[in-house]
Amino acid sequence: MPTPLHLDSAAYKKAQKLHKKSKKTQASENLPALREQEKTFKTNFPPPPLDDVIDLSWDSELHGNAWKGSKDSTELARIRCHNEETKAYGIRSLPGFVLLPGYLSPKAQRQLIRSTLTDHARYPNENNLDTHYQVPQDGLWVTWEAYNQTRNVDDSEEPIVSVKGVQEGTSQQGSMRELTENTPASVSNFAELQAMERVAPPPSATVQPLPISKILKKLRWSNLGYFYHWGTKSYQFDRSLTPVPLDVVDICRACVATVDWRDVWKDGADLESGEWEGNKPDWSDWPQTFVPEAGIINFYQLKDTLMAHVDKSELSSTSPLVSIS
Repeated sequence: MPTPLHLDSAAYKKAQKLHKKSKKTQASENLPALREQEKTFKTNFPPPPLDDVIDLSWDSELHGNAWKGSKDSTELARIRCHNEETKAYGIRSLPGFVLLPGYLSPKAQRQLIRSTLTDHARYPNENNLDTHYQVPQDGLWVTWEAYNQTRNVDDSEEPIVSVKGVQEGTSQQGSMRELTENTPASVSNFAELQAMERVAPPPSATVQPLPISKILKKLRWSNLGYFYHWGTKSYQFDRSLTPVPLDVVDICRACVATVDWRDVWKDGADLESGEWEGNKPDWSDWPQTFVPEAGIINFYQLKDTLMAHVDKSELSSTSPLVSIS
């Protein structure tokens, strides 16, 4: 969430001017509802309305002059957990959604952050830079750490990450990213999805070699498990599977196992929520059967935000989907 601006500041007046200008463009008049909402909550001007936004960390003394939502909501429902120390909440209008605030301890968070950089954003897991650069197999973070430890000792030269050559006749992508509206995946359309042509994006002809300290900041995502093809928003099951790292597997399985799903799906909510695979709910088996098979690690700079999206590329729409922030 952007930091609020003082009404008399130059930054506020600039944001106001840009807002008025953006409303006059043709693109702003044809935004889908999801994009319109995303734009509303990401803008500096006008300040986004947060009266109906659930904020479990609401505390005026801690937040100070920062955005804060509502601490009271009739939509929020406490969910029982098998571990009494774990807090869980559900949203009444979103059956099946469970929020576990502060589930990972600060120590566990640091360990996970470090492992994502040192172990998971490297070969054989692919990341957004592999298309364009000759990324070291040891990974960018490990390479940077090695250089950082020696540069003050022997004046080592900073490693330069070279680019991949562009093959003759290869078409280049435009600078504007196209939004793909994909059909929700399911077992019934699996064959159709697998028959789709999935073209690998070509290396850019304009990127330049970069020192390790600069290219590290361009790391945006790393793929885990089954490979996700961004161009078609579908998984490539015909590619060799790189197993999801065990630390990620353990955290995801523990999240699912700690929730008392009887409290989530009580009073027939499971049957009312939609069709289940096998024609009956299987949530009672999740603690034993759930194993994550794919995932994306997103890396953010300070001003980055996650783009609004709907997860509908998974073949099973009734299996748990765990998101860690």
